[in-house]
Amino acid sequence: MDTTTEKRRHRRREIVGAVMIAPNGNQHDARVLDLSEGGVRVDLPHDDWSPSDGAAIKVFFVFDGYQEIMLESHVARVAIDHMGLEFDPAQEDRIRHLLDVAAIPQ
Repeated sequence: MDTTTEKRRHRRREIVGAVMIAPNGNQHDARVLDLSEGGVRVDLPHDDWSPSDGAAIKVFFVFDGYQEIMLESHVARVAIDHMGLEFDPAQEDRIRHLLDVAAIPQ
């Protein structure tokens, strides 16, 4: 029996896709590891940038055949090879649209 307790508010969806993240106007390519209504987990960019907790990040999602979807977020946690970004409030319509688009097979 699994005795772990899931503390997440939203179910994660495992997807693989490229995103561009832009802290302070600088652009970095990253890969999405999973996505939920509350945020996204991405691998850390392979360059000299290191995120800091709480930093504001714009995330640009681009799916084949669809318009770019940009969401405002902030760094919720940083691990060795990935970071968790929490979506900022008042973006519910864009988040729902992103989840709909992400559900379409690529």
